[in-house]
Amino acid sequence: MAYEPAPLITSESPRRRRSRRRRQQQSTCCCLLVVLASMVLAIVAWRGRIGNLFRGRGTPAPAAKTAFPLELNTPREAYLRYELVSLQATLRDASGQPIATATPPEVTVTRGGEVVTTVGGVERVTLRYDRNSQTYVALWPVPWNAEPGQYVAEARVSISDPQAWLWETPEQRREREREERRRRQKPKPLEIKGESYCVARARFEVQGRARADIPKGTCIATWEPDFRAAQIPRPTGGRGDWKAILDWCQYMGADTFWFRGAVTEVYQGELTDETPFNPANLRAIPEMAAEAHRRGLKFGAWAAAYSTYPRGSNARKPDYQWAKDISRSTGAIRDLDFISLLEPKRVDHLVAFAAQMQTDPNVDYVGLDYMRSDRGGYEMVDRFTSEMPVRLPAGFSGWSQARRWAYVAGKIEKEWQTDPKFYDAWNWWRAHLGAGIVRSIIERAELKKPLWIFVLSWWHGKQHGQDPIMFTDAGVALLCPMLYQVPNRAHFDQMVKDWGAYVREGQVNLAPGDQVDFYWHQNTLRPAAPEELYDRIMTAHRGYLANDLTVGAFWHDVSRAALGSNKGPYPGTEWALAGGAAFTAIRNNWRVHPLIATLKTPGGAPLGGAFQAEITLQNIVRVPVKRIQVKLASTEGVTAVSGLPQTIPSLGGGQTLTVPVSLRLGGPDGSRANRFMVACFVTWPDGDYGDAVRRDLPRQQIVMRYVQGR
Repeated sequence: MAYEPAPLITSESPRRRRSRRRRQQQSTCCCLLVVLASMVLAIVAWRGRIGNLFRGRGTPAPAAKTAFPLELNTPREAYLRYELVSLQATLRDASGQPIATATPPEVTVTRGGEVVTTVGGVERVTLRYDRNSQTYVALWPVPWNAEPGQYVAEARVSISDPQAWLWETPEQRREREREERRRRQKPKPLEIKGESYCVARARFEVQGRARADIPKGTCIATWEPDFRAAQIPRPTGGRGDWKAILDWCQYMGADTFWFRGAVTEVYQGELTDETPFNPANLRAIPEMAAEAHRRGLKFGAWAAAYSTYPRGSNARKPDYQWAKDISRSTGAIRDLDFISLLEPKRVDHLVAFAAQMQTDPNVDYVGLDYMRSDRGGYEMVDRFTSEMPVRLPAGFSGWSQARRWAYVAGKIEKEWQTDPKFYDAWNWWRAHLGAGIVRSIIERAELKKPLWIFVLSWWHGKQHGQDPIMFTDAGVALLCPMLYQVPNRAHFDQMVKDWGAYVREGQVNLAPGDQVDFYWHQNTLRPAAPEELYDRIMTAHRGYLANDLTVGAFWHDVSRAALGSNKGPYPGTEWALAGGAAFTAIRNNWRVHPLIATLKTPGGAPLGGAFQAEITLQNIVRVPVKRIQVKLASTEGVTAVSGLPQTIPSLGGGQTLTVPVSLRLGGPDGSRANRFMVACFVTWPDGDYGDAVRRDLPRQQIVMRYVQGR
């Protein structure tokens, strides 16, 4: 799949951008002229917090060399939404020497004249004096999902003796003198009296990246465990070698298969810095990718980025810096089994994996899972507190390491509800760090293939230091929110609301997914757990993006359906059919097939008795669809009496056909609360059905409904 990084969201032309950059570098002078003009008319009295810095100087010395007491700038003209804006200010006396003050200046950022409140409810960022550069510095975090556009940073200082400074650059003085001559006035030195203030401004642009071009209706099946060479049950019966995994993909109508190719686990032997991933999985990728392409499937491989296995022990793993946790009772520090986000070697290893996938012509996607920190991560405390504008106790920097870590751990783990601003800053900073790592991987690996990331869904990811906007700005093409491991349906519905309220239309590509797991569907029988899986995928498809649909979905994973034991009373094929029905409904919403199939059944039917159902076929293109095949999927407790299988010789453009069928329920089955799946396959031949129809998709639809036996 050819892929180019999406362009940045900006309305500026290159010429205008260059002009703005020049204005940015001159922003201090320009802003001060406005203040200067007002002072010439009437002295503005304003006593700032650092006013004492400039008191008691008296009459200006003739040797004054400096035009303005305060300068403010940013080293870059534009920032993406995962970045920290660097602010630099210099205070100078009238002779031009850098000076410091006991009370440092503060900076506010505005957009359209309104003060911007950034992460953690911060409106003012306090500048910190850097003795090495003799400047004041601060970092301003771009707010969550900030609007792209122009922003203005502003700092001000109180001035009691304005005559001590020139208040003009040589160019500005010459321009003023020319204007005075034009008005037939004798040029005279600029004279300012009284107390006033100096304002310095710096302009910068916040940019976003447009979402990538991912085909609508992209639907994925995954395989998460290690490569398995043989003894894999096929969905239609019997066992096969590893190619049976792809049989499952085709059975449910997936167009893409993703495999966990890079994982740091030591079950098969010791790993080192030179071999950080299980070699068996990496060796399997080329053959699996080639076979997927032979079957018309796209192929992707992902890396478990910062998680390692087994949990609880780091023996025989590469020599990494591990994430740290601290005991709140004893202060003892221990290593976790997650790799620290500060570990540069792990980035090197992920870059090498992505570069390897880039060179394989049969690999279409590259992915990352666990692209985040886990619980703990307190080895990052010092960097976090130095970069983020969070309130800290007096003397914090002089505390012992254990005390600093314990303080931040307490704020995050105990006070996250009572002090949500601090917790918000921690989450933003981790998301910022992770997005920066992703950008580094893409650039260093020269990755041109679309990159996807599995993301957690709680609080649209930010509770775990993941942000869909930041990842998209970093260059991620597709985000896959995980819908599973929620305690109840109400929790799930709240996740949907959170996403819909946060992400705006057209910002990101999402393909949410659910997993084969009876427990995490609350062991539900009414609705049946596979039925609930279908509904959660479809609810996320419609609700995760405000006024938009997700580009596709994923179903996780083949091993759970084929080999897993946590399917409840439902066979793996039933879970696969539910996922395939969701794939069908998503594609029908995007109208990428030439026809739309729907199934109508009664809500209930007598156990052991016959009931009637209807399959409706709607041709949504202008040309006929010929030789349409309709057949009943094999599911427990449901058999065909009449009407299936059936072949429709031709369905004309724009026509609709209803196919009546007679079905029968089996006897009672209390293990599944007498609730049975009716599912049908609808297939058609290849053909030119118009530009809107994706010919690379499986020519198959699955329609599914559950009937309650009584």
